[in-house]
Amino acid sequence: MFQLGVHASISIVIYLITIGLSFQAMKAVQLEKIIRKGHVFETQLLYLFIAIALGFLVGNFVITFIDTSMQLSNLF
Repeated sequence: MFQLGVHASISIVIYLITIGLSFQAMKAVQLEKIIRKGHVFETQLLYLFIAIALGFLVGNFVITFIDTSMQLSNLF
């Protein structure tokens, strides 16, 4: 049971880190050229949603990669 709690805590930290990193990376993208003028709130909300989605996907990859690599010990 303790191991599940540790895994959940590590997963949350990984998700938060990857969402933060993807938000920093999204600052390089200029969505203002695509979005209509005067829609500042919607553009910021789109940045946030894209950063959360990208961070979730990257975090999910990292967590799955770590879980799979830990299962390799069962091979030997």
